Amino acid sequence: MPFLNKNYLTTFLLSILCFAILLFTIPASVYLGDCGETITCAFTLGIQHPPGYPLFTLLGKIFTLLPLADISFRIYIFSLFLSIINCILIYFFILKNLHLFNIKNNLIIPFFSSLFYIFGWTIWQQSIIAKGGIYIFNIMFLIIITFLLFEIYKNKNASIKYVYLFSFIFGLSLTHHHMSQIILLPLYLFFLYKSKIHYLLKLKNYLFILIFFIFGISLYIYHPIRAKTAILNWGDPSNLKNFLWVLTRYQYFGSEISRSFSSSLNQILKFFISLSYENLFIGIFFVVFGAIYIYKINKNIFIYFVGIPLLFLITTSIYLNLTKDRLYIMETYITPVYFSTSFLLIAGIYYLTGFLKKYTNFLLITFSFMLILAQIFVFFPKLDKSRYFFAYDYNKNIVLSADYKSILFTAGDGIVFPTWYLKYVKHFRTDITLIGSPVLPMKWVRDNITKQNSEIKMPRITTEKIGTESTGKIINAIINLNINYFPVYFSYNKPEENSLDNNLTLMPKGLIFRVVPIQYSYISQQYLLTLRNLWKIYSLRCLYPPFKYYGDKKTKELYLQDYAISLNSAGVLLEEKILFEEALFYYNFASKISPFDPVYFFNIGNVYYSMKDYDKAIVFYKKSISVDPDYENAWYNLGVTYYMNLKNFENALYAFKKVRKINPKRNDINAIIDFLEKINYRK
Repeated sequence: MPFLNKNYLTTFLLSILCFAILLFTIPASVYLGDCGETITCAFTLGIQHPPGYPLFTLLGKIFTLLPLADISFRIYIFSLFLSIINCILIYFFILKNLHLFNIKNNLIIPFFSSLFYIFGWTIWQQSIIAKGGIYIFNIMFLIIITFLLFEIYKNKNASIKYVYLFSFIFGLSLTHHHMSQIILLPLYLFFLYKSKIHYLLKLKNYLFILIFFIFGISLYIYHPIRAKTAILNWGDPSNLKNFLWVLTRYQYFGSEISRSFSSSLNQILKFFISLSYENLFIGIFFVVFGAIYIYKINKNIFIYFVGIPLLFLITTSIYLNLTKDRLYIMETYITPVYFSTSFLLIAGIYYLTGFLKKYTNFLLITFSFMLILAQIFVFFPKLDKSRYFFAYDYNKNIVLSADYKSILFTAGDGIVFPTWYLKYVKHFRTDITLIGSPVLPMKWVRDNITKQNSEIKMPRITTEKIGTESTGKIINAIINLNINYFPVYFSYNKPEENSLDNNLTLMPKGLIFRVVPIQYSYISQQYLLTLRNLWKIYSLRCLYPPFKYYGDKKTKELYLQDYAISLNSAGVLLEEKILFEEALFYYNFASKISPFDPVYFFNIGNVYYSMKDYDKAIVFYKKSISVDPDYENAWYNLGVTYYMNLKNFENALYAFKKVRKINPKRNDINAIIDFLEKINYRK
């Protein structure tokens, strides 16, 4: 009993420590990407993107009922709660199986293994956001299944009941992130085979195994039950065809399977970089020695723990088809490997310090404690989202810009899902009809439009076999049927091909773009005033200290770039209408928000050129070049300004030669360069 009390006290202190530290880094509002969808579906009991995650949605709904702050915060607490449970499970799993690793009773090993897990970069990152909870939950299934497999492996007499439980838990895990569990199935079957449990099983046992499995996976019945009434209903799994489409993730097959060797190579590299960074690179050194130690002790256990990262490496590098800018997705797909590496890491430290038997525990504690502190010190400021308002502010500004009962076409997870959250969870601007443009070829998406507003007219499409190449045509049809009745907006300034007829154009309105007939695209004083006032009432706290420091690089690139693009679009329109002072306001604003983009300084230079202020034009062309030394357009306009307006032929020659060096195929400047060389030669 004292032993149990000591362990319960240890795990309690461990849980409080981890919970307290991670709690301070939870986002202050809705996070970017899939988080908006995950929160909204839990709150409204909807169906998420395939495979739908019914178990997470149902449990998440329970957490939304807690009387705590915002709904988003409650789901973040759910994710954190799951990670703390994983921490405790790791602790007790290792504690209970220490003898298998030839280690005597030692609380240090399970304690630090749990800490290495939860304070790893990716696990910490995913433990404090809504969508991350799905990956954390997936790890929980892996730990529980591993627990059961080891019980079967150790205890043959009582193992059949564990086989039944394994079958149920595995079936239940498939109602979650089933791709990860399918990847691990060969490893599970290997360990079951090595336990020799099959010698004890009879026909009736296999029948019960099947029954328990079906009972576990039957939770998918949630999909057809909720399909007809759910506000968010991805795939509409109300019939068998759609149900299988959602269950099998059919929509992703074509885009996910890797098609090139370079793609696989990049993914392999990303795998090892992520694995190494999880515990500050030094951790991977101990993981290797931990694997060596386990290999010496028990080859079956070695195959199991090393097999987890190996299977994910092989599968993700072959299956995924990610471009370089989307490789970050792998960080979440491979999260189950960190259960394995957290144990191998501490085993490696134990193995290496074991050579100095007299000081083993002292060195074990010292090395482990120092690495944990280093992880917290490095990761805390980078993962701190306690003042994160990027997604909330940006998307609230978007829907705030639209007129009453507008149709708003959106694209990108950073826009679509947070706007869902605002409409369905926060009940903000419920009058707006949100349309996710990229998924319009899917019937359930088009059906959802009329659910939002029954007055909207929809095109009749007689076939379900619609490819993404038809997206623009569908948008075009919706616009033509409704533009006379509802204001129509895009959240982006470059609509899909065939979206707009030749008689229509886009006019910026803050962060969004209104579809208007060309003959009505004039600039009035009211338009100028509305445009300015929108930027005055927007919440822009994410752009300035101290809030701007609370966003990761990807978030900043997404939202800050979109802010700047919207401002730049307004500047382009006003410049075309010869409203130079107004254009300068928006170009300058864009350059302050995104000072590392050469385009905005270049555009400022163009305005000053049009105003015949050539000295200022040169200043901003040079600023553009200082941001990007190979920005061809800035070099060309700089050359033109020196040549045509300032008659500075030496500097003009240098600029044009730079253009040719950047773009050797550009032949239109050869004559100018020859002419300038002759003039400079005469001098």
